[in-house]
Amino acid sequence: MVTLTPEIKESLQAAKIVFLATASKTGIPNVVPIAAFKVRDDGTLLISDQYFNKTLANMKQNPEIALSWWGEKGGFQIKGTVTVHTDDEIFRENIAWMKESWPKFTPKSAVLVKITGVYIVKPGPEPGKQIL
Repeated sequence: MVTLTPEIKESLQAAKIVFLATASKTGIPNVVPIAAFKVRDDGTLLISDQYFNKTLANMKQNPEIALSWWGEKGGFQIKGTVTVHTDDEIFRENIAWMKESWPKFTPKSAVLVKITGVYIVKPGPEPGKQIL
């Protein structure tokens, strides 16, 4: 199991927008900017779905995703495996989080990301290197 370091968590929490990449079962890529995301614990992220269409279809066909960001506190790329939740405790957690943090959003589903790897994205000698 991958455990996020404090540096990675701080960088992600400081990002306002991250980019979520998915692919269909035939490999057609899709990338979308998202703002409703958070570190759930040291090995998982929670993404709130209000608007996913192709993204949701892709995740149902192919649960492997990549998430990347860059901001004032640097950036990284996370790869992971997702599960989509629409009527369980994780979905209810998502609804409560949205009511508190983003009251204008009405979640359609909650996406739980089990982190499988973290990679360097900053310029230099090691972009793309897996660090976790």
